[in-house]
Amino acid sequence: MRRSIPLALLLVALLPTAAFAQGMLLPKEPGIGPLGIGHQRVRIAIKDGTAVTQVDQSFVNHTGRQLEATYLFPLPKGAAIQDFALWINGKKTKGEVLESKKARAIYEGIVRRMRDPGLLEYVDHQLFRARVFPVPARGEQRVQITFSQVLDFNNGVYTYRFPLGASKVQGARTLQTLKDLTITAHIESKTPIKSVYSPTHRMDLSREGENVANVGFEDLRAALDKDLVLFYTVGKGDVGMNLLAFREDPDEPGYFLLMAAPKQTWQDSEIVGKVVTFVVDTSGSMSGEKMRSAKQALRYILSRLGSDDRFNIVRFSTDVETFADAPVPASEKWRKKALRFVSRMHARGGTAIHDALLTALRQDGRHAEGSPHMIIFLTDGEPTVGETDEGRIAKSLESANTGGSRIFSFGVGTDLNARLLERISTASGGGVDFAQDGRETEVVLSGFYNKVAYPVLADVRVDFEGPRAFDVYPREAPALFRGSQLIVAGRYREAGRHAVVLSGKTGETKRSFQATLEFPETATENAFIPRLWAVRKVGYLLEEIRLHGETPELKDEVVHLGKKFGIVTPYTSYLVVEDEAAPPPEMRMAERAASLPPGFGGRAHGAARAGLAPRRARRAPSAGAPPAAAPAPAEEATVALDAA
Repeated sequence: MRRSIPLALLLVALLPTAAFAQGMLLPKEPGIGPLGIGHQRVRIAIKDGTAVTQVDQSFVNHTGRQLEATYLFPLPKGAAIQDFALWINGKKTKGEVLESKKARAIYEGIVRRMRDPGLLEYVDHQLFRARVFPVPARGEQRVQITFSQVLDFNNGVYTYRFPLGASKVQGARTLQTLKDLTITAHIESKTPIKSVYSPTHRMDLSREGENVANVGFEDLRAALDKDLVLFYTVGKGDVGMNLLAFREDPDEPGYFLLMAAPKQTWQDSEIVGKVVTFVVDTSGSMSGEKMRSAKQALRYILSRLGSDDRFNIVRFSTDVETFADAPVPASEKWRKKALRFVSRMHARGGTAIHDALLTALRQDGRHAEGSPHMIIFLTDGEPTVGETDEGRIAKSLESANTGGSRIFSFGVGTDLNARLLERISTASGGGVDFAQDGRETEVVLSGFYNKVAYPVLADVRVDFEGPRAFDVYPREAPALFRGSQLIVAGRYREAGRHAVVLSGKTGETKRSFQATLEFPETATENAFIPRLWAVRKVGYLLEEIRLHGETPELKDEVVHLGKKFGIVTPYTSYLVVEDEAAPPPEMRMAERAASLPPGFGGRAHGAARAGLAPRRARRAPSAGAPPAAAPAPAEEATVALDAA
């Protein structure tokens, strides 16, 4: 047994990047690599800048013999262990933290007696170790560790980091969980919470008033290739603005990330009235559960329209029918009429998608000054009536969208043109989501509406006074809703404290909000920002190519950024050099682009100057433009309504 001591110490010595890895179980027996991770469930509770994290992991022993193993967990800087437990014969058994020599002696005695220990040993200031025996043959070993830490706070931004980058020490074999990865975070603050943002994982956000926020992430066979980073900001104003920056060389322009978010509680008089046009597919394939669920979702949204809102309904199959000639007030009288219209909808005929969306765009809800117009488009099929060519449909709709309407598309089932839905939605600055079957439709639609029900600022723009900002993305800003946020990436030349002004309209009233933010001479902590900025710029350039045609300058810039920052584009690719090598995060996120929630990834295009301008009419795409889609970057793993 004495051999186990130097072996364990050797393992630690061979892990110089362990602080960037994650919890793993290493068998003592030579020739057996780290055990695969079954599930990993992380629960985070943050209160006024102090976090308590509980990590629940299971490890799978695929061998036919029981194993002795060492559990290693890299703690964040300054964290302290609160609890440690193993599951022994299905029962949770708490471990003890003992002085190292005493723990080792007890452990070796237990191994000789074939009992299960769970003794945690302090290795260094960031890495803890527990010896585990036995890990059952062809079985699982479950481990739970709890630690606390005080979060870093800088320039009004709290930063939480959790080690998930297993690939850095474990190799390709354990790049994925065998089951699920689940992360939840509950944030409480005495000062109102403004922005909540993750540049690394696509997390959902829910709010409980001004002072509580909940975020979550869940994935099966999840990639373990990057640490979780979560930022949140606090403030007492109507709109909070905070800035992160990265600048290695003061002689070169720096990179910045601006987070802006409105408060959660607004008076009715401060909420901007909106125009909502529902476009509902009633073709024959929508019969049964799909139509019942669609009707129920419409009833839900109609019942929650605000007193200053207006709406219309466009029903389409082979033909197109509107509920009213123009958007009508969301009064009790008009809602009752609309409910009767919805009840009379039946599934029959073909699918005239092009004519239906043109009709919706002609509603042009922007004729009410300061009122954003959103089109909620629900379909389960491909265009079969009228114009059916995907490219011509997309170009026609982009040309017709002179008022800056945002189209949010919802696809039901699998027999639909997902690429067309993505194209028309992202071109308008909207979003796309999918329901596997009719039963999910009501949940998806009602969940979306709850996110955009309360617009608080329309015709939004952001101006930078002093830092000489340039290459700012997105180029156009959407309306801000209660519970939403605006994430802006750009570059700057002049260091110092400079004013940033966010302006827009609340109804007929123009409003502006100003913050003085630090653009540092040097800052090297947030190394993710340059790639995030580059991914956004590449997306913008590819969309320019699609809209206006390829030029050598645009293509060369895409290739340059793709090579410099490792971004997969139509002009660059990823070379796999090992059988089990994994693609970079950008590729995986691109493959999942279709699953982004509506409003979380809608792109904006076309402003000529640095800074953000309100969405305006755009030129029609040229006939020779390739249908290249902008990549779905890792930075779109955001919570709330990212304006990228």
